[in-house]
Amino acid sequence: MNPFDVLNVKIRGESHSPCISVEIGNLPEGESFALAEVEECLGRRKSGKYLFSTPRREDDVPVWESGVKITGNVGMITGTVTARIDNSNVRPADYSYTRTPRPSHADYTSYVKDGADAAASGGGRFSGRMTAPLVIAGAIAKSLLEKSGVKVGAYVSRLAGVSGKKRPEETPSLAEIESCRNLPLPMLAGNDEAAEKVARISERGDSAGGVVECVVFGLPAGLGDNLWDGLESKISAVLYGIPAVKGVEFGAGFAIADMTGSRANDPFVLRDGKVKTDTNNAGGINGGISNGMPVVVRAAFRPTPSVSVPQRTVDLETMSETEITVRGRHDATVVPRAAVVTECAVALAVYDEMLKCQKEKKCLKGVQND
Repeated sequence: MNPFDVLNVKIRGESHSPCISVEIGNLPEGESFALAEVEECLGRRKSGKYLFSTPRREDDVPVWESGVKITGNVGMITGTVTARIDNSNVRPADYSYTRTPRPSHADYTSYVKDGADAAASGGGRFSGRMTAPLVIAGAIAKSLLEKSGVKVGAYVSRLAGVSGKKRPEETPSLAEIESCRNLPLPMLAGNDEAAEKVARISERGDSAGGVVECVVFGLPAGLGDNLWDGLESKISAVLYGIPAVKGVEFGAGFAIADMTGSRANDPFVLRDGKVKTDTNNAGGINGGISNGMPVVVRAAFRPTPSVSVPQRTVDLETMSETEITVRGRHDATVVPRAAVVTECAVALAVYDEMLKCQKEKKCLKGVQND
């Protein structure tokens, strides 16, 4: 199921197949995007950029197969965009778990759904490797959004139980978010404590999870709709397409359940002649529609399920319980590399909503706060 209304995004390939690719249909022809944005985003996702990433190294250089005319550092959209990334560092022999499925991987569920042939090596199409093509699509969306003054940034707000926020109750600025991108961990605070904690966890052969906070700046009021067509629904649907995402929240999120109505409400105020809210517990969205405040969304990432700690599983041939120790190359935590993936996923959802708005001309009819 495609969660987009205008764009048609297809991601193909597997973790250890010859290549992985993305196809993006219905982008506006004639528009141009910055190739440097794609390169920068892929670089932030690449293993080795941050601490605790997998030993597997891939160049992750996109090959533009169609739909893009490249002139210097600019790509002009000429049709359906297709790009591939060649997989060079593959070890399919390390990942044969059809008979004994790995706990919390998709080995068992894909086997039940599609049979033994579906359980491909390295997680196959369920692998985090498949987020590289997603980043290509999202980076294009980011570049195109910036032409409208909309900017998207993400950072690690929690890692292994350690807060990565400078001010727990405040949303960081875009400049603050960008300032941590080249640190060993993309966090605004708690870097050393989090690094020490994940290192101890990794030494035991275990893994750590965390939270990525993403902020959309400059989004005008009026984007989205109610019920399943809401902006929250679309962003959530795209985020849940990222392997390892197990929770999504906006604004105050689940903490809002412990507030009173008067505390949770965001009073409307005038700032420089524009309607804003004094607080942002709603995360920039009311009734599924953007309200002109920054859209704040957080995604919770589970600990990497591939751990070398012995775990129980079932031998599907003998139908008996057994024990498994997972082999292969894995991140001690995926969260640092997931920040840019979250950023690109949110950008893709927001850009699709803007295209929908332009196509249907059913929004931005009232007071605008651009």
